[in-house]
Amino acid sequence: MKPTLQTHRFRGRALLRASAREQRGVTLIITLVMLVLITLVGVSSIRNSTMDERMAGNSRDRDKALQAAEAAVQTCLARIKAGTYTGTPLTPAAATATPLWEVSTNWDSGSTNTTEIDLGTGARLAAQPRCMYENLGNDSFRVTGRALGASSLTEVMLQATYSNE
Repeated sequence: MKPTLQTHRFRGRALLRASAREQRGVTLIITLVMLVLITLVGVSSIRNSTMDERMAGNSRDRDKALQAAEAAVQTCLARIKAGTYTGTPLTPAAATATPLWEVSTNWDSGSTNTTEIDLGTGARLAAQPRCMYENLGNDSFRVTGRALGASSLTEVMLQATYSNE
């Protein structure tokens, strides 16, 4: 009987050793899967923060264009009231025609239909804002301001109607 007990003991140790080897392999696989998951979470976080930065930059660029367009409208209104507006006063387009502010050639730098408003170089805009003046009759007029942000793809237009009545 003694040889049989030794055989069982030997077999038990062999089984324990085989089980430990299998566990080491499983531990390696689980560790690799966890490492891949952690990497995916890290890459996703980086992508999210990059997208947040882009959105913040675009929002800032639009705000700059909005402020420049507002400055253009206010400056044009002040010049019209003071009688120092240098552009050509326009007559509004007919109801069936394209509105004057939607005609892109009116906003070109050489156009006499609009006036450039110099905000200086500190504004860091793609181009200086411009304004357009339309005489609506009865001592009323409409001023349209157009500005680009730091990117020429960011465009903002604002309008104000003024009346002396």
